[in-house]
Amino acid sequence: MKFLVIDDDRCFRIFLQQVLSEFGTCHTAYDGDEGVNAFRIALEEGDPYDCIFVDIMMPHMDGHQVLKTIRLMERRRGIPGWDGVKIIVTTAKEDAEECFRAYREGCEYFLVKPIRRADILGCLRELGVGV
Repeated sequence: MKFLVIDDDRCFRIFLQQVLSEFGTCHTAYDGDEGVNAFRIALEEGDPYDCIFVDIMMPHMDGHQVLKTIRLMERRRGIPGWDGVKIIVTTAKEDAEECFRAYREGCEYFLVKPIRRADILGCLRELGVGV
């Protein structure tokens, strides 16, 4: 499994990286720009990510923009929705509209912080992502 964590909170990136590294390779990105660039490079190299965790509130490019950009990149490459990367949105905002918006933009799962290890593992199991 190959994971990417896009979050401006260093402590949360480290936490997710520690959990996810048990199941494969885990890369991190500080913001949306850096995360989209990592996704693009992996796609171009033929070694795409299996799962991405993306925070909603980040500087430069927020999680909604990241979601839309990644899904657009996949469509342009002819990758159908069911074959695309699994995207899990993480946020501190417990807001139903944020949740619905993220699902409309193409995420598969929505987790509200604080997030525990059990939440991550349960989410990955539900999505069938190698745990």
